[in-house]
Amino acid sequence: MLGVSVDSHFSHWAWANTERSNGGIKGVSFPLVSDLSKSIAADYNVLLAGGIALRGLFLIDEQGVLRHITVNDLPLGRNVEEVLRVLDALDFHTQNGEVCPANWKKGDKAMKPTQEGLREYAKTH
Repeated sequence: MLGVSVDSHFSHWAWANTERSNGGIKGVSFPLVSDLSKSIAADYNVLLAGGIALRGLFLIDEQGVLRHITVNDLPLGRNVEEVLRVLDALDFHTQNGEVCPANWKKGDKAMKPTQEGLREYAKTH
């Protein structure tokens, strides 16, 4: 996991040294990347005209496959619980080969990715 922003490493340092109760991110344990050139933001299609970056979140698996994208407009915050749910679903699928239906949560029943698997799942839900 890493965080990327179009702010400088000086801004990252200031946030990392500011308590969360004061608007900082003190305690964050993953690396922060400064994208001053805004090339990463442009490559991931989150850069608006004028150089402002939207809030994007990208889940990329170990094989480099993009598995999930969320891009929020500036006034909208991200939903950490939803990101964790999607990560659980990806882990479950990787380990079991089954797919996770809408609103699936860790511990819920999933289904085999076949027509028969869908029929079996639908009988109980």
